[in-house]
Amino acid sequence: MKKSILIYLFTLLLSISGIAVKAQNFSTAGFYEVANSSRKVFNFNPGWRFFKGDVKNAEQLQFDDSAWEAANLPHGLEILGENASGGRNYQGIAWYRKQFQVSKKTADAKVYLYFEAVMGKCQVWVNGKLATEHFGGYLPFAVDITNLINKDATPNIVAVKADNSDDKTYLPGKNQSGLDFTYMGGIYRDTYLIETPSTHVTLTELSTTVAGGGVFAATVAINGKAAKIEVRTELANDSQQANKITLQTTLEDANYKPIKKTTQKIDLKAGESKQLSQQLDVKNVQFWHPDNPYLHYIKTEIVVNGKVVDAMRTRIGIRLFEMRGKDGLYINKEPYEAKLIGVNRHQDYTYVGNALPNSGQWRDVKLLREGGSRIIRAGHYPQDPAFYDACDEFGMLTTTANPGWHFFNFKEPIFEKRLYEDTHNLVRRDRNLASILMWETALNETPQQPAEAMNKMHKIAHEEFPFPGMFTVTDYQEAKKAGLDLQYHGTDPNVNSFNREYGDGNEVDNWSSQNATTRVKMEWGEKALLNQAMIQAATLNDRFKTPKSRLGGAIWAGIDHQRGYHPDPFWGGLLNGLRLPKYVYYLYKSQYNADYKVPGIETGPMLFIANELTQISPKEIVIFSNCDEIKLTWLGKVVGIQKPSNDPKFKDLPHAPFVFENVFDFAEINTHWRSKTNQIELIAEGMIDGKVVVKTVKNYAERTAGVKLTVDSQGLDLVADGSDFIPVRATIVDTDGIKKVLASTEVYFEIEGEGEIISTNPVKAEMGVATVLVRSTLKAGTIKIKGFASGLNTETITLESKPMIKKPLYDANYLSTSAKVKKEKGFVIQESKIDLPLDVQELHKEIKNLQLIITGKEQDLMEFRSKTKE
Repeated sequence: MKKSILIYLFTLLLSISGIAVKAQNFSTAGFYEVANSSRKVFNFNPGWRFFKGDVKNAEQLQFDDSAWEAANLPHGLEILGENASGGRNYQGIAWYRKQFQVSKKTADAKVYLYFEAVMGKCQVWVNGKLATEHFGGYLPFAVDITNLINKDATPNIVAVKADNSDDKTYLPGKNQSGLDFTYMGGIYRDTYLIETPSTHVTLTELSTTVAGGGVFAATVAINGKAAKIEVRTELANDSQQANKITLQTTLEDANYKPIKKTTQKIDLKAGESKQLSQQLDVKNVQFWHPDNPYLHYIKTEIVVNGKVVDAMRTRIGIRLFEMRGKDGLYINKEPYEAKLIGVNRHQDYTYVGNALPNSGQWRDVKLLREGGSRIIRAGHYPQDPAFYDACDEFGMLTTTANPGWHFFNFKEPIFEKRLYEDTHNLVRRDRNLASILMWETALNETPQQPAEAMNKMHKIAHEEFPFPGMFTVTDYQEAKKAGLDLQYHGTDPNVNSFNREYGDGNEVDNWSSQNATTRVKMEWGEKALLNQAMIQAATLNDRFKTPKSRLGGAIWAGIDHQRGYHPDPFWGGLLNGLRLPKYVYYLYKSQYNADYKVPGIETGPMLFIANELTQISPKEIVIFSNCDEIKLTWLGKVVGIQKPSNDPKFKDLPHAPFVFENVFDFAEINTHWRSKTNQIELIAEGMIDGKVVVKTVKNYAERTAGVKLTVDSQGLDLVADGSDFIPVRATIVDTDGIKKVLASTEVYFEIEGEGEIISTNPVKAEMGVATVLVRSTLKAGTIKIKGFASGLNTETITLESKPMIKKPLYDANYLSTSAKVKKEKGFVIQESKIDLPLDVQELHKEIKNLQLIITGKEQDLMEFRSKTKE
């Protein structure tokens, strides 16, 4: 009888049921709400109208937008294909409009709009009046709209003009046609409407107080199980009278249970704001550590005349990072012995571009943490707040960065001014995160940037974070010139360094063609995937044989991603663009010891068989495992018990691959097992100290028979907010449910209920799996998905979307009168350029080819610089 163990192990991302088990509450504008507080946060994502292109007078109150497309945020302007590289995405102006009403209770409140990010440059109008403009697509901004809105139940209109076209006056500055990543447009992160009382904690984004604004909590010292925490809180009195205020600050555990409370009194004049500093000395608390990421909360309450008028929570980890040169990294006064091995990450996702909802950010971190990563380097900009929330939760060390790549604008001073402003805002946004280890204040791979500018950004970072644990970093040449704290690729034993990117450059033929054995699409099959994994095993080996001063390294890159200057996506990830694992993912996963545990992720003894038992499979059986020995049984006979490979190129890996030579021979199946292929089994048993601790049975796939649907929830609910989505996988299987990896069948999907498909349809299977993204509507309920493939059995699965946790604010009637959201059965990639004469089009092609050559030369230079030091 065939067993299904292998299906689970190989398709680890596939949830074996469609039932999600968790509703995740993410931070909003850097804080968490307190029940019954006067501070209210509304989900401002649903209920927009959208137009791709420029329209005159679209900011005006009476503008007719009824023909515009309906949209919910996060929104990315368009649905793009699997290959969205090389400038295929739209660049230009897009408009968003929304109608909303506030309750009469808001009459005495302060009201703010908060945008986590709008790509490029944007302007925001409220009721026809310009409220603010912003430059830069990766950092949040807020605007006080208290005096611009109607508070008498009269509808309000907000209009946003977003523009992601090239502009050298703000970061990253470089034209997308010469950039190694894409910045697709739109309001692609979350938006909130925040109401506070007139006496309140300030919004960080609207404060100019250095190392202040909002709530800032830092671990100042750790001694044994005791810690000293400093909490800075900025208060504002926007009422018409002076107030005597009591600030109550409480350290809470993960379940909101109070641990330590302190109070401070202050008089604030009308219109005055002031920052207070409080000390919390606590004993016998749990510290945050990558292996035990325990999180606390700071509860902030403002009391006026005996009444709590404002309250909020800030999530923190009590932890202390120290860089001790030749002795390496210390966390909470203890040496961190493990090498920080991980990945780089870009934020885009197949089909939706950068408009990845919070659930997608969370799943990415969970997948990579389970897959052997202890650190994610942000490439090359600040990631989504939900990404960092997940890093804190899963103990994933990470970085944050000023946006940049190969560009500094010497000609326009406004660029440098905005660079410094971004540095201030970057630290203010991310300073309360436990997981950030390094701060890339200098621009990535930009050796032409002045040392004075890099030093100024370094100083700004330390001014904004004047406590232990702030470490600025860039490549060693620039770091030494500018006086930064850490070095990428440095070799000075007294200065801590990190290998920011490895595992890709040495394998690339040239930076124009971009062909490499380490860049593999899943559809190329097991031999290409295995070759990629074994090359990367040798490269990974070299990360472990460095001295303690070298903290570790991040492979380029963890997930396949789109690029600006090159027509091919980057295919070298551990996960593909739809977050399916390649063989190399399991190589990395196997580097965790079998007894390694982190709350919230799957660890323990594991093994993965990198052979599919097909007519084109190799003779050797390669297994990635963290066990001491593997016992292999094939066709009813014990092949042997074997230890990990003793190949010198793997000698420093914690867990080298297991290689069983000359085991699989398809001719033997053809000759001796023709009538009993359903009995063929490959059994791998992982042993530690002589005992079997994990077992995988892999069966031979027979004729293609049907489609098996699974919901890849990763244990997280689909939320009915109109933008959340979840991957649904269609696996091509034989009559016993065994995956048919050679199947390249097209699967067509049908959907009923409260969901819609936002990817291509039909979808061609890769390695036996076809994926669609199912997006929720604004109504919680049942979603039925059916998968069809010509001549095969079909299957239907059901999932339930859950109501929004945070109260939404939108006008349903306004939305219902707009054009419907487009239902795309496939999609047209829309070009931003107008039709041009043929000779001009040819000139554009030549310019693009020259730009590709120039970018390649730049990258060759960067590789040379790194190699000469490595």
